[in-house]
Amino acid sequence: MKTCFNTLAATLVCTTAIFSSLTSANAADSWTFPVLAMDKLRDSATLPFTAKKVDYKSLDSSEVTKKWNLCFLAPHTTNEILRSYLYGTVEETKRLGAKLTVFDAGGYGNLDKQLAQFDDCVTLGANAIMIMAVSPTAFNQKIAEARAKGIKVVDVNVGIDGPVDGRAVVTYIEVGKIIGEALAAKHPAGSGKQTSLVLPGPAGVSWSEDTAKGYLEAIKGSDVASEKTMYGGSSRLEQQPLVEDGLVTYPGINYIVGIGTAIEAVLNALREQGRVGEIGLYGSFITPDLIKPIENGEVAGVVVENSIVINKMAVDMTIRLLENKAKYTDAIPAVTLVDKSNVADVPAANFAPSDWKVQLSVD
Repeated sequence: MKTCFNTLAATLVCTTAIFSSLTSANAADSWTFPVLAMDKLRDSATLPFTAKKVDYKSLDSSEVTKKWNLCFLAPHTTNEILRSYLYGTVEETKRLGAKLTVFDAGGYGNLDKQLAQFDDCVTLGANAIMIMAVSPTAFNQKIAEARAKGIKVVDVNVGIDGPVDGRAVVTYIEVGKIIGEALAAKHPAGSGKQTSLVLPGPAGVSWSEDTAKGYLEAIKGSDVASEKTMYGGSSRLEQQPLVEDGLVTYPGINYIVGIGTAIEAVLNALREQGRVGEIGLYGSFITPDLIKPIENGEVAGVVVENSIVINKMAVDMTIRLLENKAKYTDAIPAVTLVDKSNVADVPAANFAPSDWKVQLSVD
């Protein structure tokens, strides 16, 4: 692992290879992984994440005293990143001998459905609820009521604007900044105007809006400008019409910054038009289909967040909370920007195995 600078942004954006596979902590079945951790749990995921670098060590299965009943609320399970989150959740639950029920809301627009699924978790007698919330604030009352009953609630990946028992949440403002800072460094003020199009994901969802916010903030003062931010569903099918509209409306665009599936859709469109290489492409998360385009330079850079590890850590954190053994309750694996120079260092742990079938329960 290369050394990164001692600031949060630099730690997040260190563009040399900082990836680490899960490593065995001892002869037993626990694992360790480098993370950024807060000394104290924030009252809201919107508060600044001022963290230190530590090695997160999981529980060994022998340290778990009972079969805990867990719920995991997912916004959907339709793309590779969500499959990776779910895979990490399922595998860590199995390792620690817990029971798991997964609820799929069917999309970020289905708030009422996910609210009902939260109630279902309570009815099922869950000891803890891990939630990738489709709204940062809509669950606050339900979370307070669940915690009053002794149910632990852990905020996973997306970010809840309110109190919980633990957080494993990527700071997406920093993800956007990583890309924005890379482009601002390429095109400082006075170097010549460059235009960009931003496709950060669904509207009204904190991670997508924070990605756009971080990117737009980072390009201020540079010669990179944003023509438009275009929100849309997170699947490639949903992103395709946005991409095609953007390419028609802004034919001279220099850069497109978007979620991984948006970058896949852009590549499809550019290949059909014989224009691959004419537009610089940067992704806010990686998918398996982007590995080769990064290797051959068709995609300039993509942020990698160690997707499986985030949810493995969330499960371990949840069970530690239930066991009264939690040391870090606000932490994320380090993320970085990969390009053709370091994409070979992206570990397989970022993606669920290709033959893995979505599993919605563990008994």
